[in-house]
Amino acid sequence: MGGRAAAADRGLGAAALDDPVPSLRASQVFMVLCAPALLVLALAVVFVVPEVLRPGAGPVVLGAGVLAQPVALLAVVRHRRTGRPQGWWSVWATGLIAVLTACVADEAFRQTAVTALVVGPLYAAMFCSARSMLGHLALALVVATGLVVDLPGDPLVRASRVVAVDMVLALTVAGLFALRARLDAAVARAVAARDRADVLAARDPLTGLLNRRGLRTALAVRPPGALGAVLLDIDHFKRVNDSLGHGAGDEVLLRVAGVLAATVRSEDLLARIGGEEFFVLVPGRRPHEVAALAERLRAAVADDGGLPPVTVSAGVAVGPVPDADPAAVDSAGPDVVDALYARADRLLYRAKQEGRNRVCSETSTRGARPA
Repeated sequence: MGGRAAAADRGLGAAALDDPVPSLRASQVFMVLCAPALLVLALAVVFVVPEVLRPGAGPVVLGAGVLAQPVALLAVVRHRRTGRPQGWWSVWATGLIAVLTACVADEAFRQTAVTALVVGPLYAAMFCSARSMLGHLALALVVATGLVVDLPGDPLVRASRVVAVDMVLALTVAGLFALRARLDAAVARAVAARDRADVLAARDPLTGLLNRRGLRTALAVRPPGALGAVLLDIDHFKRVNDSLGHGAGDEVLLRVAGVLAATVRSEDLLARIGGEEFFVLVPGRRPHEVAALAERLRAAVADDGGLPPVTVSAGVAVGPVPDADPAAVDSAGPDVVDALYARADRLLYRAKQEGRNRVCSETSTRGARPA
């Protein structure tokens, strides 16, 4: 029973987290922001400081900035359709920044622009695998080295610039990737803790059965239909606690819960909703079938053979039957469950009055006595 309920909980969690209209994710926002940034950079260089460019390089820089927009849009669209980060986008971005940097003639400006090559590896470090990140970083290092070596000046100075630029790229990307790994681990721990808390909140801590909250949660993912309800109460349970202690009372509760869980069907929902009360919701059964299930549950507890011997009384209530009245099929909403519980509780009270260890249903005039 615990495994079935856990599966239902997982199904509900998946349904709750399923977003039919996916929102922009962090990787998509990164692409959306980088593309306009490249365009702004290209416009600023071409129209504000054109003197830093090589002769005739203005149209190339401007075209590269404009081209960034549809490429980023394509990457976002593909990401939203596939759900996977588009690693090719960071390769393209690295190449685009390399083209823009190669068009710069001013030495100081070019050295500054080379550091923008970190954009591609940063994207890979934040959103792609370690292997992808290393590939993007290697590409950026090669491109940056080639661009810096092409600068005029003393070979020793160029070499020192290459080392400095490569260190900045490598350390920045490696640091971000390490931070991402730690954040991923923290998020995984938080998600696991949340899942454990959800399970605990939906389960009775003693028996492991569903509690009231877990019962309503499990019903939320069930299709609507007729429901039957069996409410069971352990007879003279207070005597067990008073004479043998609460430890023995807990053992009795665990025994009864195990017997009930082994007797219900896989589609039935079993919950402990009170001190010694157990509630079974039975989908799609006719009144006599629900009453028969209640009798099997009563007999199974009585025949358990454990010490101290215990019995249960039960009340049975059933909602409309689809075959009899298709227009009156109950939904599995809270109001329906509350109404079934109230009706079953009245019948349980009658079973107690008539001598206990019996089942009372709405179709019987008196409680069914054990054979």
